[in-house]
Amino acid sequence: MFASVACTSQETHQIPEVPAFDEEYYTYALTAVEEVIQDDPDNAEAHFRRAKLLLQQNKTNNALASIRKAIEINGDEPTYYLASARALLLKGQNREAVRSAKLAQSKGGALIEVYDVLAEASINSNYYDDALRYSDSAMLYAPKNPRNYFRKGKALVMLEDTVAAEQSLLKSLELGGDAVEVYGVLVEFYMNTENYERAKSYMEKILSQPGNAQDSRLLLQQARILRQTGYEDSARVVLYQLKNKKKSVPVFRELQELHLQNRYYDSATFYAEQVLAIQPNDKQTMLSLARIQDRRRNYSRAIKQYEAILELDSLQQQNIHQLAKQELDDLRRKVAYLWRKKQEEEFQRMKQGVPSIESITPSKPNQE
Repeated sequence: MFASVACTSQETHQIPEVPAFDEEYYTYALTAVEEVIQDDPDNAEAHFRRAKLLLQQNKTNNALASIRKAIEINGDEPTYYLASARALLLKGQNREAVRSAKLAQSKGGALIEVYDVLAEASINSNYYDDALRYSDSAMLYAPKNPRNYFRKGKALVMLEDTVAAEQSLLKSLELGGDAVEVYGVLVEFYMNTENYERAKSYMEKILSQPGNAQDSRLLLQQARILRQTGYEDSARVVLYQLKNKKKSVPVFRELQELHLQNRYYDSATFYAEQVLAIQPNDKQTMLSLARIQDRRRNYSRAIKQYEAILELDSLQQQNIHQLAKQELDDLRRKVAYLWRKKQEEEFQRMKQGVPSIESITPSKPNQE
């Protein structure tokens, strides 16, 4: 309790517990903690309590400074290292979070919290084997925690163990996990593996959740799935609704792909140009324009468009840069082949157009 902190310096100081989401209270509580620190600068627990209050207010940098001060005063308290690890997770400093969690473990920190931090940091860092191992360890201590099953499922997805991944993710949902987060992982996975029907079924579950039917990001993803599953008219309706709400590159790009898929090249070109007006050197869009010119048999324009891509920095969008180079080489070979074929056809026409020369061999006299 906060009162025990004050006892180390002055009995008159009382630091109340932290309530939920009360800014006025946080101001009061911080003032009380800082009075304790002012009277007793070496009170590690007061610095730690100050850090917790600051974290409640999302003031992560200031919280970390207070945690470091607490550790400087008392470097044997595992709780401080765990608090540091969680604050570092919030800042996206996953490697440092792992280091703090392991220090907490070495000093006798609660393993349920240690493994929770290690699993979260591993999944954030794309270390999926580690995430799987730490999630399993966390489950031993907290078998009803939906977050453990979610992290395990996400790791299994990335490790391409589809059946086990889906089971773990749905178990997370059963235990009270966030439906949008769980279904979102499944949607992304099935889209990446081009199982769009499966992605569509999970997207429908997401959109059935309260408040999600108007989420622009989710609606854009839904439009992409609808386009891939043959519901192109429905995709078009969703995309036009999004376009009318806000003009954005992802919406223009999806409209471009939709029209390109239907061979509406004028419309596809229009939306590609809308993208390039916002992002002039977007290679993906430039590549689409080159393909449109190729399909329209405007080979010279297509070649110029491919060459424009290759003039840009090759380190930007490297995979598209390489794809453009390969397609340009293929197009040049096609053009060369078509030119040779045309020349051969012209030659054949010339041969057929020249009258045959009559034989100059004298004919034999009629036999009577």
